[in-house]
Amino acid sequence: MTALPGSLDATTLVVDLPESTTLADLLPDLDPSGVWLLRGEGLIGLGTAAHVRTRGAERFAELAEWHEQHLAPLARASRLPQELRRIPGAGPVALTSITYSSASAADSHLILPELTLGAFEGTAWITAVFRASALDETFEADDDDATLRRVQGLLAKHSLQLQGRRLSLVPSQRGAAAGRSSGSAATSLIQGTHSEQHYLRAVRAGVHAIGHRRLEKLVLARDVVVAADAPLAPGPVLAALAADYADCWTYLAGDVLGATPEMLVKIRGRQLSARVLAGTVDGRAGLEQAREMLLEDPKQRDEHRLAAQSLLDQLAPVAQHLQAQDPPSVLQLPNVFHLSTDVTGQLTAQTPALLVAERAHPTAAICGTPTATAAELISTLEELDRGAFSGPVGWIDANGDADFGIALRGGILEEQGTAIRLFAGCGIVAGSVPEEELAETWAKMRPMLGALGVRQP
Repeated sequence: MTALPGSLDATTLVVDLPESTTLADLLPDLDPSGVWLLRGEGLIGLGTAAHVRTRGAERFAELAEWHEQHLAPLARASRLPQELRRIPGAGPVALTSITYSSASAADSHLILPELTLGAFEGTAWITAVFRASALDETFEADDDDATLRRVQGLLAKHSLQLQGRRLSLVPSQRGAAAGRSSGSAATSLIQGTHSEQHYLRAVRAGVHAIGHRRLEKLVLARDVVVAADAPLAPGPVLAALAADYADCWTYLAGDVLGATPEMLVKIRGRQLSARVLAGTVDGRAGLEQAREMLLEDPKQRDEHRLAAQSLLDQLAPVAQHLQAQDPPSVLQLPNVFHLSTDVTGQLTAQTPALLVAERAHPTAAICGTPTATAAELISTLEELDRGAFSGPVGWIDANGDADFGIALRGGILEEQGTAIRLFAGCGIVAGSVPEEELAETWAKMRPMLGALGVRQP
């Protein structure tokens, strides 16, 4: 586990965004180090003040330890304006992505941006983080003018400016990031780790195992690669996702990005909530047809029941008063319909947010039931390293409030940004038809393919 050395200091200022502008509107002109947006509001990280990388079975614990030692003290040291003190994510905040498997060869990340843009319910702010070792000897922590000069310096570094309280892009830099966007890079879709036939065989083997009562549900994923002839800029890609999938959480952390509809766990003090999705119908179906196919199909309802119950069981040791929406609702997205269940509860102790996420991960929605049997079979049948795909992704602030989504409907940047590996998975239960599951993977890749300008196969 590594991070930049030296103590940290932070300052937060309330700002105004340009009229009729959301954070998502700024993305095409920025080069973000982290993103978490829903309906245009949330967080955009720029630059890096500290970056923790870790692997293995202790990855959650090691990230939680770094948070406690380095980020939590900033909550006590930084001066948060009065109007921001009740807003989660205001002040120092880190973006995180954690691998699906402890055996992954990929890193799990905790990224503390040097500059964070935030917006929530009409209030906007910027948080700047400085390494104390980089401060001039003459700098005084309570010198407001010196602090503002340093904030202005960081803003300029990222093509932003502050005039009074108004935050805006530097006019001469507007569109600079777009020069590396998918629009100026020719892209092509190529086979991933395995062929479609490999996936069909894996699904058949999974159905066979379920039929022999080895397990009840199994989630099998596959990948494809989008190759580009120039580096892909995350900003424009994320802006396209945020525009087309506004009801999903648009995310970037480490090398994974996408737009997920699923919340693993949200923590506010001792209150927690989650959204479980399982059971899927292609978005080309009409709403009434989708409702009938999801709510009246025993296969779909059974798949969803297993996913919701797995989250309740895994959270039970650390939470009380757990309640799950019953019956589930139908969530409509541009590419698919899902059965959806909202879960609420209260933490029984001050369990660190990252360890609550570890307790919740993986649910049956992205692994299977029983978990241990499903995980072993996934390793055998998928024959690929998911990396951050289907792992927790989101943010944690200095106070310990957090959003952890599940890294779905996304991909992992590779080859210095000239390729992105897209993943999609399907829940396999008794009665699953391999060809239908393959078609579902393409439906779930549709958000990223569209944002990258790649034609759907």
